[in-house]
Parts: sequence; structure tokens; C-alpha cells
Amino acid sequence: MVSEKTIYAIISAIVIVGGLGIGVAYYESVSALHSTTSEQAATSLTLVISPNNWFNNSTIHHRQPAFFVVEPNGQLSSSALIKLPAHKLITLTIIDYDSGVTPIIGENGTSNNSTYAKVIGTVGNVEYVYNGSTSYINATLSGNASNNITIQKGSGWAVSSLPWVGGASGGWEVTHTFTIVQNGQVLLNVPTYAGTNPSGGSITVTQFYLNNTGSFTWQCFVPCGNELNGWGGAMATAGWMTGEVEVVS
Repeated sequence: MVSEKTIYAIISAIVIVGGLGIGVAYYESVSALHSTTSEQAATSLTLVISPNNWFNNSTIHHRQPAFFVVEPNGQLSSSALIKLPAHKLITLTIIDYDSGVTPIIGENGTSNNSTYAKVIGTVGNVEYVYNGSTSYINATLSGNASNNITIQKGSGWAVSSLPWVGGASGGWEVTHTFTIVQNGQVLLNVPTYAGTNPSGGSITVTQFYLNNTGSFTWQCFVPCGNELNGWGGAMATAGWMTGEVEVVS
């Protein structure tokens, strides 16, 4: 399980996402956070998902979700290229401000593949969810700071997959996924929990290794863009719902 020391490394810089103030604190015990400008790949990666970013090109003008990387100074940077080390234990934290279940999940906007509701490629094939739902979270986790996202002393909800709810007309309790793929093979899949808060709000923490160097694709497999059955716009644009992971020795 992710240690308390690691968990408390999550929240000390103030960042702004789409006009929303987010409190993200880091303890000094974690000194090497990801930086897209650093030549040394990091062993800790913190991502923020913001749901209301203005996407504008020749055919699409709409607010859409995007992944951002939280830098050591609290600034946000593009997730188009993420550099990570091979053969190192990497701690991943995803702060998700989006919400809502999805009835469709998979490689295209018409598939419903439960693979992407599962935790794949992490230590123990589990992730730890915080502030996801009062039905599931540890009683020691509470509060409404930063849009109902906060971390207090206690353990997260350890899950190996996120459920389907609501019967035939329901959906997966998955807002987004951070998935690393190579030649169609899923190396890592970390789904974020939709929860019950209509304003969104969950934190996902997990750890994993990447043992092959090279360039890989990361992709969200919840179709949340415009056009093309949900696979246009943000879903097909680097730095939004997809990008590259460079694994270096």
C-alpha cells in the first residue's frame, strides 16, 4: 500500500486550473517531482484533470477536459510529453475535478470494454481513491476544501477496478483514465473515480514501474471529446486527453 509519507506528499503549492483554485501540497520528503523541462525524469508525477478548458480549432469551439502536469513550483504544464524513468518506482497522483459516470468506455465511442475500468500495471494492480464517495471512503477523510478534495490522515479506498452502477441504463464509475499503451497493449491503466459529487472531486494515488525504454502513447479511454463519437477534439489532441510518455534509462 502507498505509505502515509507518500500520501502526505500530495498537497503545498497553489495552482489555478480554468479559473478554479486548487490546493496541492507537497511535503519536503518528496523532492523530485516531474518537470517537462527537467533533463532528469521524475519518480513522482502529479496530474490535474480540469473539465472546462476552452478548445478552439477550425471545426470545434467548446469547453473540454484536459490533463495538466503539476510542476514543483506549483505551475501547470502541458501533458503532451511526460518523461519518466525506467526501472524506478513511480508514484502517480491524479487530482480529478471532473465528474459523471460513463456508459461507454474503450477504444472508440461505441465500445464498452470493462478493461479500462480495471487497474492494470500498478503495484499489486490496485489504486487508492480519496474523497470519492461517502459510501466508500475511509471515515477519517472529510472536508470540503478545494471543491471537496482534501487529504487528511488515513488510508484511501484500495480498489482493483471501478464498478458499473445503475443497471442497464447506468454507467461505469469512471470519469477518465490515464492509460499507457504500446502497439495496442495496455501497459498501465489508472481509472479515476466518478463519485457522487456533481461538482467532481477525487484523488487517485498509485505506484508503478516502467521497465522498457522508448516512447509510448498515453490516452484517456473515456470518450469525452467532441465529434467522432466522442473521440474528436480533446481526445485526439496532445496535451489534452492524449500525449506521449518518454521512458528513459
